[in-house]
Amino acid sequence: MKSAYRLTGLSLVINKYRGYFLSNGDMQIQVNRMEGNMRNSTVMASVIFMVAGLQGCQDIFDKNTSQVPSEIGALVNEASSAYENFPRTLDRKSILKFYAADYTGVKDGSPENLKDLEKMFDGIAERIKLGDPIGISYKVTDLKIEPLTNGLVWTTYQDETKWGRGGTVLRNVKSRCSTLLRKEGGKWLVFHEHCSTVNG
Repeated sequence: MKSAYRLTGLSLVINKYRGYFLSNGDMQIQVNRMEGNMRNSTVMASVIFMVAGLQGCQDIFDKNTSQVPSEIGALVNEASSAYENFPRTLDRKSILKFYAADYTGVKDGSPENLKDLEKMFDGIAERIKLGDPIGISYKVTDLKIEPLTNGLVWTTYQDETKWGRGGTVLRNVKSRCSTLLRKEGGKWLVFHEHCSTVNG
C-alpha cells in the first residue's frame, strides 16, 4: 500500500514545476511555518464545512467509507505515473484529469485555478521541447487520509521533490500540503489544495 501513496493531491506536482521552471532554480521562498499552518488550517476547515453543507446531512453522516483509502491509493498510483512521465509524454491532460473543473488552490500564498495550471504546463512542455531535459525523484512522507464521507476526503502530507539533469541534482524542494478531493461520476478529483514550501 505504501507505493500507492507516492503522490496525492496533484497540485503538489504543480508546486514543484513552478519552483523549478518559473524560478529557474534561483528563487528561494521563505515561509513562516506557524502563520502558514494556522492560515491553511482555518481556510481548509472553512472549505470542509462549506462542502459538507452542500452535500447534505445524509452524506456527511454516511459511514460507508471503508473503500475510500484503496480508491485514493489507486488514484495516487495513476497520478504518480503521469507526473513522473510528463517530461517524456508532455501530456498535460494525463495530470489535469485528476482536477475538478472548479479547482482552486493556494501555493505559497499565490492563488491558482485550472486555467492557470493549463497555461503553466503548456509553458513547461515548450521549454522541454526547446531542449531542457529533466529527471524527477519524488517521495511523500507523513501522509494522512481522512475520509469525511464516502465522497469527500481530506489528505495531508509532506513531500520532497528533486529535480536533476545528467545525474546532478539541480533543486530539492520540500512542501507541506492539505488537499480536498471529492467523488464525481465515480472518479476522485482534487478540488482544493494548500501547499507551502518548508525549510530543512
